[in-house]
Amino acid sequence: MRRVVHKLFWIWQLEKEQAWVNEMASHGYSLEHAGRFRFEFDETEPDKYIYKEIFLKGWGESAENIKYFRFLEEMGIKVVCYINYPGTCWVYTRALKKDYPDGIELYSDIDSKITYQKVMAWYMVLVIVLTLAGGLLNLWMALFNGYRFLPLNFICAVLLLALCAAAIVAEIRNLVKLSKLKKERKLHE
Repeated sequence: MRRVVHKLFWIWQLEKEQAWVNEMASHGYSLEHAGRFRFEFDETEPDKYIYKEIFLKGWGESAENIKYFRFLEEMGIKVVCYINYPGTCWVYTRALKKDYPDGIELYSDIDSKITYQKVMAWYMVLVIVLTLAGGLLNLWMALFNGYRFLPLNFICAVLLLALCAAAIVAEIRNLVKLSKLKKERKLHE
């Protein structure tokens, strides 16, 4: 039986989303399709699958990514679905938990982890710039429109600026992770 769940995860909450999908799998729900806010599950035996979510450069349909998906299939890792974003795609993968009892590790080397953190950093910069611009524009429209105070624009400004602040905090965390990975790479050289 198919179960549809609508849930919002921000782009910087990859680990949180992945943990939630794996928790659903532990309760007997296998992910079959994911959208930006919609997840479709089929019932299965509990703890049958383990999931890993990754970002890849390029569209999901690119020749390089299709080649990588085939490589994953050879390792027993199925690409469940992916969501295209500008210049990258968010990929949902799964494998049998008995084959990967410690989890799927796709970014096993430091350079791959650094590349992933850099991609996340650029997305966060984009989110910060867009939410800051939208928040400031709405604030300006609410306060300086020449006629009267516009409460709806003010509310939008507050929400966008709060989202911008959350994105800044997430970007700082991401940059700290990136810095630690770079230090770790220097130690191993």
